[in-house]
Amino acid sequence: MNTPKTTPRRLSALDATFLRMETRDTPMHVGSLQIFSIPSGAPADFVKNIVHSYRSARPLCRPWNLKLVRVPLSAVLPAVIEVGYLDLDYHVRHTALPAPGGERELGELISHLHTQLLDRSRPLWTCHVIEGLANNRFAIYTKVHHALTDGVNGIRILGRALATLKTGEWSAPWHVQIPRKSKRSNAPAKVSSSGSELVAQCRSMAHAMGEMVFRKPGQEPVRRPFEAPRSALNTRVTAARRVATQQLDLARLRGVAKRSETSVNDVFLAICSAALRRHLNDVRALPKSSLIAAVPVSLRDESTPAVEGNAVGFIWGSLGTDVADPLARLRLIHASMQVAKDNVRNVPPAIRQMFTMLTMAPAVGMLMTGLGAYIRPPMNVTISNVPGPDGTLYLNEAKLEAMYPVSIPLQGQGLNITCISYAGQLNVGFTGSRDCLPHLQRIAVYAGDALEELDRLLPAGRGKVQPKTG
Repeated sequence: MNTPKTTPRRLSALDATFLRMETRDTPMHVGSLQIFSIPSGAPADFVKNIVHSYRSARPLCRPWNLKLVRVPLSAVLPAVIEVGYLDLDYHVRHTALPAPGGERELGELISHLHTQLLDRSRPLWTCHVIEGLANNRFAIYTKVHHALTDGVNGIRILGRALATLKTGEWSAPWHVQIPRKSKRSNAPAKVSSSGSELVAQCRSMAHAMGEMVFRKPGQEPVRRPFEAPRSALNTRVTAARRVATQQLDLARLRGVAKRSETSVNDVFLAICSAALRRHLNDVRALPKSSLIAAVPVSLRDESTPAVEGNAVGFIWGSLGTDVADPLARLRLIHASMQVAKDNVRNVPPAIRQMFTMLTMAPAVGMLMTGLGAYIRPPMNVTISNVPGPDGTLYLNEAKLEAMYPVSIPLQGQGLNITCISYAGQLNVGFTGSRDCLPHLQRIAVYAGDALEELDRLLPAGRGKVQPKTG
């Protein structure tokens, strides 16, 4: 076994926030659901052998070997310590679906598993290897507390554990040592101590804040927290969860983005907007003003990928759900996201995380109090786009068919929509409060319909998206 570092290490302010936000009704773990096809000719104990390998005693790596530890002031400043031994029979579970092992049975199981809090006396993760999935498939559902990693880094870690060739080497994610490209820290760059640079940084932050507060007539505003209307998505959240999935063709999204001169993320937001608008119309609860989405943005340094922790901020954007025309809605979303992203880019990288934390602070403070269901929401929904592997991956020759994110509804925020790109597909996970969204799968179906509609409305050769007139 590896020799762990026994010195406790304090979590960052952002990582600690995810611990403080957790309640029984709002578990703060993120998950991944991977679907594999069993190779032809595989033995009957194929899945069992994977479980055996996952439970094998090998050197452990971060963040999987990190455990909360009690030290002075840990109630205020939580700390973790590396452990050299894990009870992998506890952390790695072997489960089978009831017949017929379809998407419904899998969805019900994942919804139940995602409801359960992680045990804080142990490292904050579990993995469930699930066999009995129809069409000779099996699934792996892994959940990790958000205090240990964000979605971007989590997907990188899971991807590195798989093989890029059918007969290539693979491992359990907690057995994989993450390579570092340099000895530089992955923490955000330090604020300059130079007087002139410090003044410039303060000016840029003040200007970015001013863009959110003071608005110029006739220009698309930089959206800010607490501009969202009250909606059926923003009621009290209970512990029970629903999980739904949808798979979208990435080439079609890219085609729509190219023909409309927008981005793939703009098109994805427009798809989510159309699905939510249709759902809220179904239940006669569509607000007169547009829903507002909180969109996470990664602040991670690509040259030095981290093995743990969070490097994420938020921007806010209009979803245009008050606009009936799909193309006009896409145009509005593009404009709203563009000004939000430009506002963050104008802040120097050295203080970008500080800036995003300041803009997030009012929303986070409200969510930590549990008042999210009772006052005007800071946003109506969180929508995230996580880049995933481009090529096909394998686990012991089993092909990874899809990888879906399973995320976090917050108090007063009954729905989270996250997608992961993988091998030409956009895999979308809808995670909702069971009592708030009893028909979550309908929203997933509506998302597929929304892509069909945009693709149809933007035939080949169509130029920049324009709203309908008249």
